[in-house]
This record gives sequence, structure tokens and C-alpha cells, in this order.
Amino acid sequence: MRALLRFIGFVILTGGFVAFVIDGARGIANSEFASTPLANTLQAALPSLFPQFLPWMGTHLPEAVQRAVVDNVLTLPTSAVGAILGVLLLWLGRRPADPFLFKPLR
Repeated sequence: MRALLRFIGFVILTGGFVAFVIDGARGIANSEFASTPLANTLQAALPSLFPQFLPWMGTHLPEAVQRAVVDNVLTLPTSAVGAILGVLLLWLGRRPADPFLFKPLR
């Protein structure tokens, strides 16, 4: 399970880095930095699933959660979401600390 979490974490972290590079190249070409929101990336990556997500969220989640997801999470830069989620999954998949690393003094 840890290996799967680490693998998915690396993939998502790599995707966040790629999104950052794409945004940087677009910023150099346009002479201004503009990051791609997560909603635009999900729309491009999942064109048949993402339009069904907002109505599903409207029927299954409370209003406050809907507003938080739509206003806050979906407007975040894709690179930031990928980096944060990737690092979180890598942290969850880390090797547990060795309990015998430090020996008690006697």
C-alpha cells in the first residue's frame, strides 16, 4: 500500500511540475505569468466526467462545502494542487520510523 501511495504521489507531483513548466512557458510567451486553474485542467483532462461533477456535488454535498470547493479549490493553480497533493501522498507513503534507532541509556 505504501508503494502505491508513493507511486501515485510521484505521478501527481510530476504532473504538478509539468503544469508549472507549461504555465512558465506560457508566461514567457505572453510576457505575463498566468497560472492554469484546476477547473480548466480537469475540464481538458476529463471532458465527459467533469461537467457531471458540479451537478453531482449540488445534490450530494452541503451548500457550504460546494461553495468552498468551487470558489477555493477549483480556482487554485494546477501546479500548486499537484505539488501539495503529491507531497502529501509521498508523506503518507513514507517508511515508518525505526523504533530501534535510538537505544535507551542504561
